[in-house]
Amino acid sequence: MSLALASVDSGTLGGSALASWTPLIALMSVYVLIVIALLVFGRTSSDSWGALQPLSRIPDALTRLTGIPGWAAAAIGTALFGLLVAGQGFYADVSWHIALGRDKDLFTAPHLSILIGLLFFVFGAVQGTLFATFARVDPSMRVGSLRVPPSLLPLWALGVGAVIGFPIDNGWHGEYGVDVTMWSPPHMLMILGATFVGLASWVVLAGAGVRRTAGPWARGLHLVCGWLSLQGLLAPQGEFAFGVPQFNALFSPILICLAGGLGLVAIRIILGRGRCLGIVVVNFLVFSSGIGGLDMSSPVHTRFGATFLVSALAVELLAEVLGTKRVTRFALASGLAVGTVGLAGEWIWNQDAYQPWSSAMAPEAVILGTAAAIGGALLGAAFGRAVAGRSEARPVGGRVLAVAAVVCLATILLPMRRPVGHVSATIRTEAGAVPGTATVIATVAPVDAAEDASWFQAMAWQGGGLVIAEMKPTGTPGEYRSDKAVPIGPTIDGRRSYWKSLLRLHRGMQMMAIPLYLPADTDIHQPEISAVGQTVPFGSERRYLLRETTDGNTWLSPLVHLTLALVAGVWALAFVVAVRRLDDGTIVVGREPVTV
Repeated sequence: MSLALASVDSGTLGGSALASWTPLIALMSVYVLIVIALLVFGRTSSDSWGALQPLSRIPDALTRLTGIPGWAAAAIGTALFGLLVAGQGFYADVSWHIALGRDKDLFTAPHLSILIGLLFFVFGAVQGTLFATFARVDPSMRVGSLRVPPSLLPLWALGVGAVIGFPIDNGWHGEYGVDVTMWSPPHMLMILGATFVGLASWVVLAGAGVRRTAGPWARGLHLVCGWLSLQGLLAPQGEFAFGVPQFNALFSPILICLAGGLGLVAIRIILGRGRCLGIVVVNFLVFSSGIGGLDMSSPVHTRFGATFLVSALAVELLAEVLGTKRVTRFALASGLAVGTVGLAGEWIWNQDAYQPWSSAMAPEAVILGTAAAIGGALLGAAFGRAVAGRSEARPVGGRVLAVAAVVCLATILLPMRRPVGHVSATIRTEAGAVPGTATVIATVAPVDAAEDASWFQAMAWQGGGLVIAEMKPTGTPGEYRSDKAVPIGPTIDGRRSYWKSLLRLHRGMQMMAIPLYLPADTDIHQPEISAVGQTVPFGSERRYLLRETTDGNTWLSPLVHLTLALVAGVWALAFVVAVRRLDDGTIVVGREPVTV
């Protein structure tokens, strides 16, 4: 981390690559070129399309190029392209807020990338519906004259739900100020909308009757859907990947186990022997080498928190021993493996995380992680059986799936509380090599307050990057010392600093902090705060991490939380309807539905 970034005398990005429009322009240019190529290569339909007849070239070209029905190929391709656009915008936007604080405008390059990416989800559903209507496929679901293949329902629901998150987020910030947490309700509408697009695309592919053995394009697209489904399920894990988590450390193993149980079981059932492990190994090599990173010269770097290597190996071995025809048995065994030996593998990997996993997280992490893995595996088994068209495999019972869904939801809700403990600390500092930085020395009371902590760190952010220092015991009872110097003070190397610095303590459910140094902020009428040389009680870290937020209306927050719950319910219903249709054996080929 270069502290030179902290001396930028502006509250904005200045010349940072995060503000660049180049990635969005480049991606949109590629999309336009692809559409032009399809229009040139395709043939105009002889059917009556009216004014839209030239567009018939697109599904025709896609069908002839890939062997996949044009309506499905257009929907999947557009939605997955939107995932790429929104993903790069999301990475830049989160890095922006962590490294440099608030942004001045709504339509920054990262914000517009996110919005356009989300709109592409809807655009993919629109294309799929129009092209399916003009091709007269699957007449069982009609909206006026439109024919909507049931397999498009999840994509429709995800796209609309994610898009409405953008204006809600703007209203949220306007009412409550600028927060810097990923897990606000409007953010989760957008993040979760993107999270399940890989799974939704897989449903579309299956709904079009495209099995993975149907040719090279089918095999490739099935692999891409499997990979993006697994990666998408990890999207909420970004709260920890960026290094500034504001929620319980237990969420990291729980989310990894949930993603592993659901994603790996579905991949193994749909793609068959070896593909599950193959996807995980390639994914690990890509991201561990940095090839798959979205760095863009960003001052904030992510660290992926899940390898899935041990979990995938366990799932492959269980599939060989138990088989996958009895999917409930396979799912239960796989979920148990993911939540135990798989979790052990992730525990080793996350010893080098921004917030290393500690023994303080056990046994809750093992219990809740295993429950999440088993619940996710059962849901993944039902999904995989339907998408793979495995009618010979015994289905997972409806009551079992209902219990699995409740278990998954419970593992997410239980760690939500973030109380504050009765702890204080006396703060001293020793000057660092760079003027304005310092090693932090904290003596906590009671002296054992941090002995069983999930994390105890000094952290500085929004001065141009992110600096995290572990607080290490010195041997004196209750005394801890940071393992590196962090920015503390109004100037860094003689120039004005925007760095904010906290001492963060997380033990059990309690999450609390002391402000080491917070600069005066006239925009939000906040004074300078410093705890150096004082004995200060720990307070709620949300008070300091979300310093820009205000109280706002009392009615808006419950309404937005309710909206998130309702939209999530619609998403779940859309997947249930679509997957049940697949499970019934109804697929779309040619101009009429075919039951297999």
